[in-house]
This record gives sequence, C-alpha cells and structure tokens, in this order.
Amino acid sequence: MLRRFLYILMFAAGLLGLGHTAHAQAAGPWHPLDALTPQEIETAVSLLQQAGHADSATVFSAMTLAEADKQAVLAWTQGQPFTRKAFVVLRRDRKTFEANVDLTAKKVLSHREVIGAQTSITQEEWSLARQITLDDKGWQNAMRARGITDFTKVACTPLPAGPREAGSAQSARVLKVPCFSLEHRLHPAHGRPIEGLVAVVDVDAKELVRLIDDGAKVEIGPPPATYGAASWSPRDPMKPVRNMLPAGSNISIRGTYQVAWQNWSFHLRADRRAGAIVSLVRYNDNGRARLIAYQMHVSEMFVPYAVPDPTWAFRGYLDAGELGLGYLISSLRAGADCPAQSYVIDLLMPSDKGGMFVAPKALCIFERATGNPAWRHYDAGTQRIAARPEIELVVRIIPTIGNYDYVIDYIFQPRGTIKLRAGATGLDAIRSSDQAKVSPKQALAETPRDTLIAPYTVAPFHEHFISYRIDLDIDGPKNLAVRDTLGVATENGNRVVKRTIHAQPGEGPMAFQPDHAGNWRIANPNKTTALGYAPSYQIVHGHYQPPVDGQSPLFVRAGFARQPLWLTRQDPRETWAAGDYPVLSGGDTGLPAYVSDKDSVHNQDLVIWPTLSFRHVTRPEDFPVLPTLWHEIRLRPMHFFDRDPSHDLAPRFAKPAATE
Repeated sequence: MLRRFLYILMFAAGLLGLGHTAHAQAAGPWHPLDALTPQEIETAVSLLQQAGHADSATVFSAMTLAEADKQAVLAWTQGQPFTRKAFVVLRRDRKTFEANVDLTAKKVLSHREVIGAQTSITQEEWSLARQITLDDKGWQNAMRARGITDFTKVACTPLPAGPREAGSAQSARVLKVPCFSLEHRLHPAHGRPIEGLVAVVDVDAKELVRLIDDGAKVEIGPPPATYGAASWSPRDPMKPVRNMLPAGSNISIRGTYQVAWQNWSFHLRADRRAGAIVSLVRYNDNGRARLIAYQMHVSEMFVPYAVPDPTWAFRGYLDAGELGLGYLISSLRAGADCPAQSYVIDLLMPSDKGGMFVAPKALCIFERATGNPAWRHYDAGTQRIAARPEIELVVRIIPTIGNYDYVIDYIFQPRGTIKLRAGATGLDAIRSSDQAKVSPKQALAETPRDTLIAPYTVAPFHEHFISYRIDLDIDGPKNLAVRDTLGVATENGNRVVKRTIHAQPGEGPMAFQPDHAGNWRIANPNKTTALGYAPSYQIVHGHYQPPVDGQSPLFVRAGFARQPLWLTRQDPRETWAAGDYPVLSGGDTGLPAYVSDKDSVHNQDLVIWPTLSFRHVTRPEDFPVLPTLWHEIRLRPMHFFDRDPSHDLAPRFAKPAATE
C-alpha cells in the first residue's frame, strides 16, 4: 500500500518542468512498453513467494518488463488491451534463478536455476564488504605498517573484482576493496589512495578471504598551499546566459512516457541496467509516421585500466552489467546538468528487496537552440540571407559510476538526424605518488602507464568503450546492411570517382572506415521513395579507437570492445553486449557468441551494435575535476526523404501570447 502511495505521489510531483509542468499520470501502464509499475512488481513478488521461489531473504537483482512480441507492439493502437509480463532474476541461497511471470493472468510461467551465473552487485554488498574490511585485524595491521592508525579517517570503496580468477569457485561472491586516507586531501571529494593494499572479501561468507599486499608504502603528506579545499574558491559569477522558452514548450509528453516534438515521436522508459530505453522512434513525413528505430539503449560500458600492479590489474569495469546505469543514476541540477526550462522526471527503479525506490530528478527532456544555423544561404545578388536556427530535442540521464559521471544523451534534430552522445566527466581515478613534480628529463620522455596530474598524485591511462544496441527498422523490420565505398576507376580513358555498394552477408563485425566514403547504412529493399531509392539511414561513426592491448586478460569478458560495429539479427534474448551475467565471469557470452552462427542478414530484422570508444591519456588539466569529454555517433537519413526534411522550418519563432 505504501509503495502504491509513493507511486501516485511521484507522478503527482515528479514530472516537473522547471519552467513548466508536464501532464502527470498517476496510474498505468498506458503502453505495452511502459516500465513495470509498483503494483505489477508487488504482484510478481507475491506470485513468486506463493510458488515457493522467493522468501524474505531473496535478492531481486533484476525485475523488468518482459516485452511483448515485437509485431504485436507495432500493431498496437492506443486504447487496445495488452498483456503484461515480468522477467525476474533472483538470488537465493547463493544461487541465481530466472523467472517469467504473467502479470495479466497472475501466474508464474517459468522458473529455472542459471548454473554459475553471478548477478549484479547490490548496495548491501558494498556496505558489507566495506565494514568487513575495516573490522579485519590483518587489514588493520597492514594499515599500521603504513603509519595509519586512526581508521575513522580511512574510507574504503569496494569494487567489482574483474574476471573470475583461475582456480576460484564459480559460486564465490567476491569484491575487492581498496582504501583511501581522508587526511591531507587534494580534493574535497577525493581521498588519497593508500597504495599497495587491496582486501579480497567474500560477501556470501562474510569474511576477508585474503589481502593483496605488495608492501608499497607511499607517504601521504600535506598538499601544497595551492591545492586542497582552499583552491576551490570560485571566480566572480558571469552575467546570465540562458536558453528560455517565453511562449512555452514545444514538447508533448503523454502517459509514462510517450514524447512528441516537431515531427519526432518516441516512447521512453527507465531501466535499472540500461538507464534509459528509447523505443518506437518515428518521424512524421508529410502525414506518414515512418518508423526509424524500434529500440535503442546503452548495452554496456567497459573501462579497462593499464596498470599491471596486482592491486590494479583486475580493474576492468563493466558498468552496466556489474552495477547498473539506472541503479546508479544521479539527480540532475537545474541550470547546470540540464537547462532551466527542462522537463525533469523522477524515476522509479526496482529495488533489490522486491520493491521500488525513487531516483529523484533523474531524467530530463529539453529543447535547445544550439546557436548554429540549421541551414542558411546568402544571395549576393539580392543581399538577402535565408537562414533557420537549429533547435534540437535532448533526452538526458547521468549515471555516476564511482569517480566517473557519464552524460548519456539521445538527441533528435529537425533534419531527421539522431545523435547518440556520451560525455565523460567527474573525477580521474588516481594513485598516490612520492613525486611532487616531473623533472625536465621526464617532461618529454616516455611515460609508463600514468601521468602526474597534481603533486604526489598520478592518474593511470585507461580506455572507455560504450556499446549501444540499436534495433533499426527503416520503414519496417525487414532491412539489410550496405556499405558505400568511393574509389577511383577509369572510363573511356578518363579517371572518375565511383561509388561501390557492398552488402553484409552475415552476422558479425562490420568492416569499418571512419569517413563518409566507408560508411555503413541500414536500408529497406522492400520500399521505394518517390525518387526510386530504397530508404536508408547512415551510421556516421567517428569515435572509435581500438584497444591498445585487446589481448589483455581484462578483455576476456568484453570481446565487443575489439570491434567498432557489429551486426546481428534481432533476437530478444540478445540484449547485452557482454552477455547476461558478466559479473565474475571467466568468459565472453556476449556479442562474439551472438554472431558465432553467422546467420544471414539479407532482408532480415537487424540490430546494429556500434562501440563508441576513446583512450584517456590523463593530463594535469583533468584535475581537480575532469572537464566533460564528448563523443558521439550519428544516425543520418540517406535516401530516406525525398528532400531535406528541415527545409520548411519557419523563418522565425512564434510570438508569445499576449498577457494581461
């Protein structure tokens, strides 16, 4: 009853436009793809308990919508009834189980153990591992050997333990725990790492299994006067620079949540693992709501570090699969994280205990003027300027994964382009050093594995790989993948530039060349435009850097990161680029396994998996905070429209309605 009340309260107060209010809905579901409601989660838990599959100690690691058949969703119209099902991952008695529950018929459809699978890490396990470490006598002695005796000034931060170590039991529930000194900070939110010591904790057994202690003792002394809390005094504030909506918003939001803006429409829901899922992306082309993407979301984030030290060598995080982008989603601050005129939405997320928790102000939707022309032309003869301002719609979440904050944007433009944009900010992961500054000889010399970014502080080199799962349905589900390549040929003795079109024959990695001449597109061979083309969307992928060391043991769970672009046939069982259960896995059950059968992809329902990646060679300019690093992938219409869909943008904005 309390959960239901919180749900109603959330929707009464949660869909808050900071400059206006959206239409709130207090019940549901309203759409087949809506996230599970508190009442539905309560029903699922109750049915599992009645069937003897769950008890008060059961951990519900995942409880999410089991989506209806794709064709049924595409055929559904507003007002028609629909069936609701839940997919549940449970952890009970140190074992992992999967269950499917029919919420409409109120019955458990299936329940099975998944042998050897480890579920995502819970908040309770983090807290438990931290306390076990602080209470352990062996750890305390190792601290004293480093001159640290006041444990109230030590903070420990449990981490995923990386790939399963050779010889370890599949069932061991292990976290690795480094610690930080809270004295002599260089940064108000960042302790100084205590080097050379990591605790290995089994949270099931509730014991510290062993210490990784390489004996390193880096003295942690006071920082220079120009660092620390005193260095954080802000400069004088600027005069206001704002993106205002004097006539109100152009965004329409119905239910939970169907969004419309200009000619775009899509469905949006929150997900504990993916963060946000965007579905049924359509563009209204002169009265025709044309389907472009059935669904798109972040599938995995992989962050491997390049430090061979045993207290660092395990650090190759799979942030979605091990932790959950929605589980660690952070609240948004108006005027900084999102413009002041945004719709800001409180999100409900399933909890580990079989209930719900509110993630306050966790998602924003806004339109913005970029300050760029959408298009323009100057006529020298008449001296007239024809120009239109570029306005775009943005859906944004910001998961905070330890020291990193990831700004995840889905951007829609009137020209028919969709941008998948990711910004990395927050704080660099750091190590303590005994060096205050580099010597002149070191300044331009080869640098092994890290950079001195502040006195006595180094930041290791690392990489980021973000995999998106994008189910493109260009004017319908039956598509094919083609690649346009420009080259030089000879015709009648003349050199000409020709375009060659290659079709991808089967599932697998897609040959990649980061320029327009080598771009892939997804085309519908069953439809034609007025000009006779097969409508298609181009994948403009300009942000991929291959792994520096793709054979590192850290990549045993993340084979997707070795390729910039993958293609599979649509399969609802293939959702996560690193597989369903990457926690403490000893192998890869994700994309490399999905494509191993090399199924034909000609005129099939296709999914593309672009990997956005960048190498982070750290700099002093990354300290004390990391300026946001932006990277993006664009989905751009090619032969989809008969002309530029933004050609008819109005030359000026509507005037605000007169007020008395």
